[in-house]
Amino acid sequence: MTEPTATPPCVTLRVNGTSALITMDRPEAMNAFNAEQRKLFRAALLEADANEAVRVIVITGRGKAFCAGQDQYESAAMDAAGSAARIESYLDLYRIFRALKKPVIARINGVAAGAGLQIALLSDLRIASTQARFGMTEFKVGSAAIVGSALLWPIIGEAATKRLVLLAEIASAEQSLALGLVHEVVEDDALDTRVAECCALMAGWSETSVAITKGWWKEMGDELFEKACAAAREGHATNFASGAYSAGAKKFTSRKREGS
Repeated sequence: MTEPTATPPCVTLRVNGTSALITMDRPEAMNAFNAEQRKLFRAALLEADANEAVRVIVITGRGKAFCAGQDQYESAAMDAAGSAARIESYLDLYRIFRALKKPVIARINGVAAGAGLQIALLSDLRIASTQARFGMTEFKVGSAAIVGSALLWPIIGEAATKRLVLLAEIASAEQSLALGLVHEVVEDDALDTRVAECCALMAGWSETSVAITKGWWKEMGDELFEKACAAAREGHATNFASGAYSAGAKKFTSRKREGS
């Protein structure tokens, strides 16, 4: 009798010296977030932050994408209660992310859209390959851009945020650098080297100094973040009740099945 093959985890954590590498590992889905990936990603963040040997956390995606956002197949099958629970799971994840004591580098190797872009925005440094692309494309699937707007606005400003959201544009790495959305853009084959250089530098800083500074950064943004959380609960519930999100997700997945 053949033993069933174990499904590999969709998030992996690897510690190498003073760095922890968290990899979103659903390349067949462009690392789009589903419930399992959110759960494992949350656990990986907490484990890396609690590891006394780790001084820097690096986040990336396997394959051609960093993270393409929310898994729309999950969205298309969701009821109102499931949608509300998912919002809470994201807000819990983001609270944990904001409270991390160790610096976080987003190693952006490909597309970062929707929730994937939000993960990048929550990171302290965003180092992108020339192959990276960025978008807050919620309107394409009938969703509202609430937390995403709150994260974008302080970084790139009102005008650029409204353009990205309203036009659902996908910005190139160079365009994103010009907007201030990412800190650096390097050639694809230099991405690991540059991330490693940054890790080595930051590993030498005082852990206490870094933790205090990060705590202050969090405090400066707490009011906006908490307002965004409250708005997200209410706004996404209203949006889901309207049918816009379910219809948008189903339209998106039907296009994918048809290969268009």
